[in-house]
Amino acid sequence: MSLVVRGAIKDYDWGIIDGLARWAGESTNAPQAELWYGVHPGGPSPLVDSKGQATGDDLARHFDVESIPLLVKLLAAAKPLSVQVHPNKALAAMGYAEQQSGEDPRRVYSDPFEKTELLVALQDFEAFAGWRDQSQAIDFLIAIENLNEGLDLSSAKSEVSAGRFKAAIPLLIAANTAEVVASMAVAAKNIGLELAQVHAYEIVISEYANDSGALITPLLAYLSLAKGEAVFLPAGVPHSYIRGIGVEVMTSSDNVVRLGLTTKPVFVDHALKAINDGLHPQVLRAGIGDLIWPVNAPFVVRLLETGSERMPKGAYRIALAIEGKSNIIFEDAEITIRPGTAAVMSAEDPDADVEAHGLVAVIQSTILTQH
Repeated sequence: MSLVVRGAIKDYDWGIIDGLARWAGESTNAPQAELWYGVHPGGPSPLVDSKGQATGDDLARHFDVESIPLLVKLLAAAKPLSVQVHPNKALAAMGYAEQQSGEDPRRVYSDPFEKTELLVALQDFEAFAGWRDQSQAIDFLIAIENLNEGLDLSSAKSEVSAGRFKAAIPLLIAANTAEVVASMAVAAKNIGLELAQVHAYEIVISEYANDSGALITPLLAYLSLAKGEAVFLPAGVPHSYIRGIGVEVMTSSDNVVRLGLTTKPVFVDHALKAINDGLHPQVLRAGIGDLIWPVNAPFVVRLLETGSERMPKGAYRIALAIEGKSNIIFEDAEITIRPGTAAVMSAEDPDADVEAHGLVAVIQSTILTQH
């Protein structure tokens, strides 16, 4: 039978003050960045009773990552997250093994699994994701040069001109200074970027003026999502969420290799290995009630406000209440979930129907369990 969980809270410094309180069930008067729903050892979900109170048990005591292959998060960003990339399966497995054996003593990988993710906006959401248009990226770098006497970005521009964005990254890191970073917003305005993009660079400047990776952001495409819209990020696509609240769905991994905009460790060499210049984000201009199924994604997502959704057995399923309450109906039982709680169903659990009486995220793995 389905178990009901609440999210495990993460208080990273980029979170919104009490930004997740309505789902976490508590106010902390501090940044609330993420709520994790899954069995990842970095934050297994606590089980709750019918009143939403913690039982002292957690989901990882009942299921492993094979049974719960997805990690779902509620995310609240007040300022940009790190410029980051997630490794594919082969790189994650190799890097984690080298780490465990002592060949590479740095703690780069959290687990041996690929991290592929989708973010669905619950309000207006901004991000940098994938590469900027090639000619616009070159114009941006030229505009930055023009504002900084003596700055020479010709090598970086040559790499971008050849389509080798990844190769430009270490060159831009080497050229990075607080003065150069401070010119990015004016440069963005000078090449005619929309006001929202200019403001995004103003945020980067105000929060990360001395960050070694800030100058990477002109290479990244700016993205704005409305409620219900989504972006799918295959492993290997560089990105940085700027601000907003959303639901993240991903393979059950916490492998994040950072390039900048962070106080956490940065591993440029590993990040460059992880970046795949041939992959791009998928932007899905969906709305409430639409099925979100990106190409090659191992899951499907639908945000429901009314009506019902069938969740057949045979694969992992989770229904997360966002607003109001929703009912999970089995042949011989019924569960009610309220904001911040989720019903979790393994592949072996019976068929279920979600009846929405408020906004609920219905998430289903597309990896069927073999019997």
